[in-house]
Amino acid sequence: MPTRVYAAVLMPLCLAVSGCLLDFSPRDDVVVMSYNLMTLFDPVDQGNEYDDFSVAKGYWSAVLYRERVRLMADAILLAEPDGPDILVVQEAENERVVSDLADELGGYPYLADAPPDGAALGCGILSRYPVLALRAHRVQDSAAADGSSQRTMLEAELDVGGKRLVVLAVHWKSKLGGAEETEGDRRLAASLVRAVLAERLAADPSLALIVAGDFNENPDEYERVSMAYPTALMPAGSGAGSCVLISDNAGTVLGQEPGQAGGPVLYCPWTRGYSYRYAGVDERIDNMLMTAGALGPGGFTLTEFGAVITEPLVDDDGNPVAWNSRLGEGWSDHLPLRAVLSPAP
Repeated sequence: MPTRVYAAVLMPLCLAVSGCLLDFSPRDDVVVMSYNLMTLFDPVDQGNEYDDFSVAKGYWSAVLYRERVRLMADAILLAEPDGPDILVVQEAENERVVSDLADELGGYPYLADAPPDGAALGCGILSRYPVLALRAHRVQDSAAADGSSQRTMLEAELDVGGKRLVVLAVHWKSKLGGAEETEGDRRLAASLVRAVLAERLAADPSLALIVAGDFNENPDEYERVSMAYPTALMPAGSGAGSCVLISDNAGTVLGQEPGQAGGPVLYCPWTRGYSYRYAGVDERIDNMLMTAGALGPGGFTLTEFGAVITEPLVDDDGNPVAWNSRLGEGWSDHLPLRAVLSPAP
């Protein structure tokens, strides 16, 4: 069965304008945040929620839901007291969750969430900047390791003070079932990112674009698996294929022309820290990958980047404090990822 890529204009379905907004004052810097909310379901049994979040079975309730939304908003405001200008979230069940979180944060004028695709959880985008266009993309292939369709990727084109900025919100397949066994799913998702990149950069090679979200893969994944098999994120110079080429050198990105062998290279800004821990190992599976246009003249300058590693989001040993339904407390097993962009001349 051939791979099928679905792309549709979904603005009437996904774009919402809130009626309760704070009076946001424009600021020169743009704060972008990405946060995996860790299974944030609404308090209504929709049929796709995980068993631990069943209202009918008494595991989940409106009270617990409201507390979780409040706590997630607290975590976001701890990471950025004035709230991020652009917030990309993963593992939000639906539009209600995105909207309720926005309200708890004080209101956002532009909200987008993944259209229904059969998945239990999806991505969302909250923005203070006008949304010029909104699309959703999904790959479906019978060869997927778990036999299911890929998660939907959101694409939002924003007007940031007169500069165009495209944000791709992603959540790639986890390694549940084995890293190598599930790598094909992440490579399939990477091929979708490459396809959108190719389309957008062909139309505008200088486009400022950020791919943000939970990739479930480290930037150095290829090295971590001792180069035993190709991974979805590959270092620059690895050649073409079902991968996203990345570099930790902004100069390499700025010098890379779209269409060169292997395709465009995205800049990976990780230098230290972590956003997730698994079996005691620090991981950087949350990311914000950037095109040359996002970092060059006429675009933006990246002035800050990193996960927000602070109490009470982490315990004394630095482990993220995940939500615990039994105790009714905690945040997420991921940490919020924060970047600050300053407009470049």
